[in-house]
Amino acid sequence: MLGQLNVVLEAVQDVVDGLADAFEQQLNIGFQPQPWQFGVWQLNGPINGPNEGAPAENPPLVAPGAGGGLGTFGLGRGFFEKIPLSGDSWKIIFMGGRGRGLPATSRNSQVARNLRAPDWREVHLPPFQKDVYREHITTAERPIEEVEAYRQANDITVTGRDVPKPILHVNEGGFPEHISKVIEARNSGSTLSAIEAQCWPVALRGKDLVAIIQDASKGKPLAYLVPAIIHVMRQPVVLRGSGPLVLVVTATRVTALQVREIADELNAGSPIRTLYLQPGEPRQPQLKQLVDGAHICVATPGRLVSFMEECQINLRCCTYLVLDEVDRMIMMGFEKQLRIIANNIRPDRQTLVWLSSRSMDANRLIEDLTSEYVTVSVGAAAREDHKCQVQHDVIICETVEKEQKLVALFNDILREESDKAVVFVERKQAVEDIVSFLRLQGWPAVGIHGKKTAYERDYALNSLKFSKVPIMVATDVAACALAVDKVRLVVSYDYPSSASEYSRRAGYAARPDGRGVKYTFISPDETQRAKELISFLREAKQVIPPELRMVANKIKGR
Repeated sequence: MLGQLNVVLEAVQDVVDGLADAFEQQLNIGFQPQPWQFGVWQLNGPINGPNEGAPAENPPLVAPGAGGGLGTFGLGRGFFEKIPLSGDSWKIIFMGGRGRGLPATSRNSQVARNLRAPDWREVHLPPFQKDVYREHITTAERPIEEVEAYRQANDITVTGRDVPKPILHVNEGGFPEHISKVIEARNSGSTLSAIEAQCWPVALRGKDLVAIIQDASKGKPLAYLVPAIIHVMRQPVVLRGSGPLVLVVTATRVTALQVREIADELNAGSPIRTLYLQPGEPRQPQLKQLVDGAHICVATPGRLVSFMEECQINLRCCTYLVLDEVDRMIMMGFEKQLRIIANNIRPDRQTLVWLSSRSMDANRLIEDLTSEYVTVSVGAAAREDHKCQVQHDVIICETVEKEQKLVALFNDILREESDKAVVFVERKQAVEDIVSFLRLQGWPAVGIHGKKTAYERDYALNSLKFSKVPIMVATDVAACALAVDKVRLVVSYDYPSSASEYSRRAGYAARPDGRGVKYTFISPDETQRAKELISFLREAKQVIPPELRMVANKIKGR
């Protein structure tokens, strides 16, 4: 029961840490320590809050005036509640209250108001070694059949160009002895986890990596920290105070502490220094660490951007960026901070993104921050890849050309009497306009949208279902009632409003065997949507058309 309670407490602590980080960033304050604490202590343990031991002249329960009407935040003595655990020897402590708060420095603080990404074309970037991988002869000579069998047995799927073979044993990594010993101690032997086996060679090769792991795994930090340390070891010597070579951004303080523990083990006895910037700890010691210099920096996004705004940290020497739990950070509202951080790091860096699931926001961020990345999916995320094999095709054309391109699609594909097509649009009026146009072109069509009566919607759905007409034009909301087999063609005439709508539209194209064809129209100036489509194509393990890349890479205004 105690273990279950600790899990709950950790979850609550994550939420609190996120709120603390958000407050620090939005209000430009610093918590020393964090504003709330949860924990389980023995009966005779401390029951006072984190400000216990504060000087008498600054009593914990007295919040000093901030002056000028600025806000104050702080901590005080806690209170406790007895809970019925085994032996009745434990208590849960919830700490909060008023205390020695830190004043906000601005009434109207904005996120990263003083930060602007440099024009990297005007900045001299010293060369660095990106590919630090030396493939072991055992790995190199491993038959491809054995590699595929290993991936299948361990629920691993990979996409991308020139994906290296997995490393199956510690000795194949060629790591320094002290690092190998830590790996063996954490893995209880020389056999590696699936995450480490496939992600290590990708990261060591210098490739950008997107790792999707739905199952919680304690081995995840090790999977990106080991290549990070090897990366540092292979770089030219940098001057003290030049800023970190490796930056690890984590969603919460709890995750940062886990990364810190592993990094300390890996760096024990080595000259590599690690810096930690996270809420819940005093800023002054962290500032001192920044002055002393470090090779690796582990930080939460809010605390890091706060230091960046104060010009306390320099990221221009960073060549290895890790974003851990990206989906969670986006959910916590830190997407803007992540973009600010990445934009202040040299664009030819190596970027590793870790997440448990992909969303449209995550896809957009990944496409913006990475280049020619390899995707590694492990566990449930890998099994998900096999569920649907819909072919995604993209048609790039001007808006005035879309109607004729649509008719051309029907002429090429709808050849059998039983063939059916569904065309998705975003506006009700567009449904009426396209149905009228198709009928004039000799293609029988019906349409449904929210303003249609129930009788009209049923008539249209049955007309398509029983092959009285081959084409239906619909909005996403109205199409929720669509349940038609043997749809040969699905067309996104208008681009969907969200990733979930894109996936839902693709689902209508999937036949019983999971296969189907879906076309999406975009115009040559829709750069952002082209980037999103590239991410969908990569997820579907399909070739990305060069013309789509050109649209995605187009600079606005040109």
